[in-house]
Formats: sequence, C-alpha cells, structure tokens
Amino acid sequence: MRRMNFLAALILAALLSQGCSAFSGRSPDSGSTLQLEVLEYLDSGRPKAALAAADQLVVEAPDDYNSYLTRNAVHLVLRDFENARADNEKALRVFEANRDRYPQKERDYRLAKIHESMALTELVASRRARDASERKSLEDRFREEAAKVKALDEETWKNLQGLTGQSVGE
Repeated sequence: MRRMNFLAALILAALLSQGCSAFSGRSPDSGSTLQLEVLEYLDSGRPKAALAAADQLVVEAPDDYNSYLTRNAVHLVLRDFENARADNEKALRVFEANRDRYPQKERDYRLAKIHESMALTELVASRRARDASERKSLEDRFREEAAKVKALDEETWKNLQGLTGQSVGE
C-alpha cells in the first residue's frame, strides 16, 4: 500500500477544514459527506477511490470552488500536478463567477485559500522536479502565490507558513 505524501495530507486537511468552516454557513449536506469520504479514502491509503469521490463532489457541486480544491488535494497525493493546477484554476474561475454569493468580509479570506492551494501545488511539484531549473521555476511560482496569500489574508498566510515548515513569525 502506498503511503500518502505528508505535505499532501496537510494540504487536504487545510482544505477540508476551510470547507467546513464557520464561514460556510451551511448545514451538513452531500458535499460535506463526500469531502469526509475523500479524507477517509486518503487516510486508508486509497487515493484512486478518493479521486472518484472527489470527481463526484465536483459533479454534485460544480459551482462550489471548494469542490475543486478538494479534488486538487487528491491530485497532489497522486502526483498529478497538471490536473491539480487545472483544479486550482477552475476553483478560481468558479469563485470569481460566484463572488457575490459570499459576504464582502469573507471574500479575501476565500480567495486567499485558493491562492494557498495554488502555492502548495507548486511547492509539492517543486519537490518532485527533475532538474534544478524546473525546481527553481516552481519555487518562484510558490513564492508568487504565497505573496498573494499574504496580501489577501494574514491568518491564511501564517497557516501557509506553518504548513511549509516556516516560522510563523517570518
């Protein structure tokens, strides 16, 4: 049984906690049930089953950017960086299209969570890069996305620092 990448597990935990945050204002539904199912599959070392559940989550909630962030995390565990990036981009487009659905005071936080996912995707990909120039390019993209997170929401930026092993005070 393949072991799940530790950083990818942290990413998924961060994404799922965001999706279940007090900001959501929703009662438990099939989306949150599917998110929990994704986590359970990953915890049991079954990333392909997690991907099937994440795909179903996207089918059931295509206008919820969190669906794409959840599937992004599964793609990271599977080391499918191309599809992980595509899900991040889709999450951003869906959020922008539905931005008015969220209270003004939550928008920067939610956008920061999307850029946090983008940053973590680049960081995980950089650890798997084949050569130094590719690794540097990915690390530069990580820093660009991290700067966006910092500009949008200080607490999310601190979370990103913690997830990446940096001192939160840096």
